[in-house]
Amino acid sequence: MDKLLAKPDVFLLDHLQDVMQLGDEVAHRLKLDSHLRTKAILACALHDIGKATVDFQEYIRGKRRKAYPHPLASMPFVLVAESLLSKHYRQDKHDLIATAAVLTHHSPLCPELYVGYSDSVPKFHPGLSDTLKSVWELLQRTGIEELPEKEEFIRTANSLLTEAPAAILDDRRLIPGKTIRGILQSLPTIEFALVKAVLHLADWLASAKEYNPSILFLEDGRTKIESDIRKREEYGKFSLREFQYRATKSSADVIWLRAPTGTGKTEALLLWAGNTERLLYLLPTQATVNAMWMRLRRVYGDDSVALAHGKASYMLRRESDENTLDKRLLGSVFAKPVTVATLDQYLLAHLNGRHWEERRSLSRNATLILDEIHAYEPYTLGLLLEALEREMPSRLALASATLPPVLLNLFPKGELIEAENKLWQRTRHRLLLENNLLKDGLPKAIEYASEGKTVLMVANTISDAQSLYQLLKNEFDWKRCYLLHARFIFRDRQVKEEQVGKPLPGTIFVATQIVEVSLDISYDVLITEIAPIDALVQRMGRVNRRGEKPPAPVIVYCQWSNGAQRIYGKEMLEWSLKLLNSLSKTPTDYELAEATSKLYEYAMSSEDWKKEFEEGRQTLKEIQRILGCYTINLSDEEMRQRFTARRGHVSVDVLPQEFVREAYKLKECGESWRLPELLVPVPVYWLKRSEFFTPIEDLDCIKTTLEYSSELGLIVPKKEQGSPEYVLID
Repeated sequence: MDKLLAKPDVFLLDHLQDVMQLGDEVAHRLKLDSHLRTKAILACALHDIGKATVDFQEYIRGKRRKAYPHPLASMPFVLVAESLLSKHYRQDKHDLIATAAVLTHHSPLCPELYVGYSDSVPKFHPGLSDTLKSVWELLQRTGIEELPEKEEFIRTANSLLTEAPAAILDDRRLIPGKTIRGILQSLPTIEFALVKAVLHLADWLASAKEYNPSILFLEDGRTKIESDIRKREEYGKFSLREFQYRATKSSADVIWLRAPTGTGKTEALLLWAGNTERLLYLLPTQATVNAMWMRLRRVYGDDSVALAHGKASYMLRRESDENTLDKRLLGSVFAKPVTVATLDQYLLAHLNGRHWEERRSLSRNATLILDEIHAYEPYTLGLLLEALEREMPSRLALASATLPPVLLNLFPKGELIEAENKLWQRTRHRLLLENNLLKDGLPKAIEYASEGKTVLMVANTISDAQSLYQLLKNEFDWKRCYLLHARFIFRDRQVKEEQVGKPLPGTIFVATQIVEVSLDISYDVLITEIAPIDALVQRMGRVNRRGEKPPAPVIVYCQWSNGAQRIYGKEMLEWSLKLLNSLSKTPTDYELAEATSKLYEYAMSSEDWKKEFEEGRQTLKEIQRILGCYTINLSDEEMRQRFTARRGHVSVDVLPQEFVREAYKLKECGESWRLPELLVPVPVYWLKRSEFFTPIEDLDCIKTTLEYSSELGLIVPKKEQGSPEYVLID
């Protein structure tokens, strides 16, 4: 008789043994207690025993196209083993964490899981009995105390093998008044998540033929960052500042780091993180995450640093065809030693998004850095605070150039590490206020560019930025001008992000708020529409960034457009104007930080801010309460409403119609993974205008008939061109 296979080239017993050994080591490194370690090892030992069916063995040998779901076929065995152990230890018979982990190791736990199999009984292979005996002998060698005799286990398990496993899930006779499915949903979420995380990590490592779990943990992190700094010091490009030394020496579990832009926050944060075994670095945008990912790879090595955001899979595939699925999975669930991710990836884990179990388990075990913490709206802050209060990471750092005390008071108390006074006294900008609209600043932009200066021009809406760019090109005939905003297809946006980082003399770069956060650029002049003072401070941080030149001109146009008022609100803009008028003409970084603090005090005391913040907290609380151990299902109308009720920026990617033919060519060439290159994000509520948006099922995307050009991006119809009752608002 042929030996049972787990994979085309791996015997089933060998795979179970590998996963069991890896799971034991991972459980040890994640510091699981003995109870959860036992659950994790049981899950690892029995997770694929359901592959010992006749049809799976034919499927894996290419003799049939489909097999009975092996996690479902595995379920009775782990259910019996777990129940016998609970009975022996007189533990809660509802403690079915290992059962839940095995059942869901290929599909999220949800009400519909395997409901279509309630009449289907798997036909087990004759080799099952010998494999079970061998697995039990392996389990006995792991040191699990008081493991039932294998005969008792096999006898009890055999009594369930004539029933459909899916029917067992919903049978109320086994446990009076309850179904196993209901019990699984109400398991302790953190414990379930930990056991499932161990099973998944061990399984993925074994499948990738990586037999050393130490690749999941950072070794000698402090040595690596210190080595990187020494190299830069040798080239004269860097020297440690006082606040960076203080970060190095801090042993606090929570720090608040405040330092002006361009003074070395990142180095201070990494020095504080030191020898952490796991580092999770969160930033607000994909562009900033991509830049930090490249930077941290230089410090910690390519294999140690993962990227996690909406387009990470595409970027990793583009970089290397050898990037296997299992390795990409490890990266996407925060399993590599260092992960750089957008904040939404962290929040999605706490809203029970896909793979929430691994992400939340590994986040709790990590040093978490929240950089640019000022950048989030109150609703997002509400989600974040609720997540942190429920599941605090091992260590936490909050960092920004503007950390208002009133904002910090929301977070766990920490040691304040602040840049030295001389850095705050820098005067990098020369402030000029003009009582006009931003478009009136175009002649000024031309004047500076004609002198060979690089000019950054920032509008508050995409349509205003497009108009300014067109005026520069067409009316002022300025050739060296560029445009960057959020509504370009990904391929064009990458080109423009490179352009914004390497301006030639005489460049005028027109952009939106997209340049505010973390882009490491330094222009000679900023011309901007008025915005909330914290946003203006961030925009100013992209001009004379390191303070190496005399104060650079920052011209703020103080009349705002209707779009700006719609985004920020009239009161916020009026208050910011008042603060701007109170600043000196060459404000220090300290003055700018103080002005930001005053704005936060004002904004956070408003009823609107408090309401939105509380809505964020309540959303996370309610979703976790309703779902328990279930994964969120966004096709469920109630969940979708709760999930997307936030004010702000839920977006969906669409395909401009001029790229449809190219998308089909990619598909024909087997390169569908490159489709994200052709997609552009739009607010999800735009889809209500069905005349502009049509699903393309065989490409699994939505086509838009809105005009698009690589020069201007997606173009929204003017009001008179749209229907009278509804206009797309950018």
